[in-house]
Amino acid sequence: MPAGPDAVRGPERAPGARRPQSAAAGQRDDRPSARPPARREVPVPGPRTRGAIAVFGMFAVTLLAAAADSYIGVGLGTITLLALFASSVAAALLVRRRDLLSVVVAPPLVFVGVALVNIVLAPSATLSLTTLATLLIRGFPAMGLGVGAALVVAVGRLVARR
Repeated sequence: MPAGPDAVRGPERAPGARRPQSAAAGQRDDRPSARPPARREVPVPGPRTRGAIAVFGMFAVTLLAAAADSYIGVGLGTITLLALFASSVAAALLVRRRDLLSVVVAPPLVFVGVALVNIVLAPSATLSLTTLATLLIRGFPAMGLGVGAALVVAVGRLVARR
């Protein structure tokens, strides 16, 4: 006997036959589905601060410390160094994992930005290459400690995650 379309479909799916009733609206259908369930984005635990915001925070904290340093003494000193160091560590702890590199390379750029603002706003300083070079040479330990601290925290976070 030749197999017609009714034989392939089965008696419950003959042409003109109604589909079997599924669960009523609002009730859950426990039958297995042919398609896989949709992927859900699972929120990643941990810090959620973006890299640009963390770098801006580093800049703001270091700029405030530089203002205090300039008010108390002449130029950028210990307060600025400590602020850059502390803000680098804080930024490395608070930033998302994918933005860790931006925080690690930011301390020299933040220090240069703070030094430029300090030179422009200081009444006794003039913006020249020698003034900027002097500030950068004096600030090298601050930049090095900031990068080193951010790097240690970043590596620690990456190793702890694995």
